[in-house]
Amino acid sequence: MCTALSLLTFNKEHLFGRNMDLEYTFGQTPVVVPRNYEYTSKVSGEKKQIKYAVVGMASVTDNFPLFAEAINEEGLGCAGLNFPDAYWEEGAKEGMENMPPYELILWITGNFASLEELRPYLDKINLVAIPFSEKLPLPTLHWMVTDKTGKAIVIEVTKKDGFKVYENKVGVMTNAPAFDWHTTNLRQYMNATPVQPTSANWSDLELTPLGSATGGIGLPGDFSSPSRFVRVAFLRAQILMEDIKDDGIIEFFHILNNVAMVKGSVITKDGKDEITQYSSCMNLEKGLYYYKTYNNNQVNMVDMHKEDLDSGEIKIFPYKDTQVVNTLN
Repeated sequence: MCTALSLLTFNKEHLFGRNMDLEYTFGQTPVVVPRNYEYTSKVSGEKKQIKYAVVGMASVTDNFPLFAEAINEEGLGCAGLNFPDAYWEEGAKEGMENMPPYELILWITGNFASLEELRPYLDKINLVAIPFSEKLPLPTLHWMVTDKTGKAIVIEVTKKDGFKVYENKVGVMTNAPAFDWHTTNLRQYMNATPVQPTSANWSDLELTPLGSATGGIGLPGDFSSPSRFVRVAFLRAQILMEDIKDDGIIEFFHILNNVAMVKGSVITKDGKDEITQYSSCMNLEKGLYYYKTYNNNQVNMVDMHKEDLDSGEIKIFPYKDTQVVNTLN
């Protein structure tokens, strides 16, 4: 379970990030991967090299960054979210870009500067069912990709429909069902509004609103994937970014907070607590990666451009998960 969001700020900068909703941590930590980083393909065994430096949240295993979300130095970003209907091919196909699903984020952000540059290669992607290791089972994912134009796409692969690419005009992604179902479902909530309704007469009875904030009555409030999609799409559409004179990250986190999972609110079928482990926000123009965790509301930031992007080594930063309090007296 997760929620991804893109947003245009007052300063015409593009923000992209997500809530990571899980019942466990996966060794995640902010990392910067330098230009020309080399790794070995799990499919062919060949050496591969990326072009652009990348920053994001990843679990680094055997010197390979298993990214959950990331952006590159050119402003192209990608996030992978859980998608139980995902389907992977059993083997490589000749003439295709063969890779396991956990390599896709690095391949996209490491090799392309924009969506326009990426699009001709989408038809060549073949995602293969090869686990990273015996201890790390294959993930079930779909992906949202965006760049500095503000445009976004969603990549999904299912057994029924095959490899699909959707234009994402709402700037939001959650989990199952398929992305096109979510956009169709938004039509059920067209009457939701931030504006206070006026009174109405039913027969001889005048009805007035029960207090303020009643224009959004009917918006779903649970933590299911369809409900989170609707709520975030509504908030994104209504937010008055022209009134926000800062970098917009506070508004970005406020939107994600609206669908964040609190301990005890979502219990998995195995009886475990699913919570929002962390929330992230990435500035595509400036190469900044912000995050805050369930246990630490302080916003932490990594500026990729303050690092040596030609260093040849992955830079790993601490995952700040202990609450920081600003004492005033």
